[in-house]
Amino acid sequence: MSRNIIEVRDLVKKYNGRKAILDDISFSVGKAEFIAVYGKSGCGKTTLLNILGGLDRPTSGSVLIDDVDIVGLSEDELAKLRLKKIGFVFQDFNLLMDLTVRENVALPLRFSKTKDDGRVDDLLARFDIKHIAKETANKISGGEAQRTAIARAMMNQPTIILADEPTGNLDLENTGNVMVILEGLRKDFGTTLILATHDQSLTSQATRKLLLDEGKLSQSGGGSVAQN
Repeated sequence: MSRNIIEVRDLVKKYNGRKAILDDISFSVGKAEFIAVYGKSGCGKTTLLNILGGLDRPTSGSVLIDDVDIVGLSEDELAKLRLKKIGFVFQDFNLLMDLTVRENVALPLRFSKTKDDGRVDDLLARFDIKHIAKETANKISGGEAQRTAIARAMMNQPTIILADEPTGNLDLENTGNVMVILEGLRKDFGTTLILATHDQSLTSQATRKLLLDEGKLSQSGGGSVAQN
């Protein structure tokens, strides 16, 4: 078995025959790494994360998670993979506004048909949102909403967190809080983090920085990404 949790090989993504937004990308991610993928808006960061999470399919190439090529999986198999191994954190939170904070955090349990073993309360406490557990999502602040979204992403104890511009709608203080939380997940649980951002200031804690530009991926500071 590979020591890498993710291996991307010769990845290409084109839309409607246009120039590739991802052009022959290859890279690997080790367990518990914190990878920051940065680049200007529209460079393909979200597309890359969506492919890694099985929400989109590449034009060609492969994506291996724990040595399984997810490109060949069915939609049902991808859904099971996401429930078990991958948590998503989005810029716009993606909470269900008519549900309470507690119900939003517990939502993955409903989809996986598993019972709460105390994890909901543990996560509410960990992310300092227990005091708003009964509030509906439309009544909480942006910082509280993002902490709720991260707690939800951790509910099924995924090995990978994919965070797409997770601080884009937050002020400076809450941005700092979210980055501390994400780094804490890596240190405390061995979670692998892949953060997509256009803000280079958010990449300082990453174990590796990858620049996405004109469809190509390179190491921060120049040079090509090590190939698999």
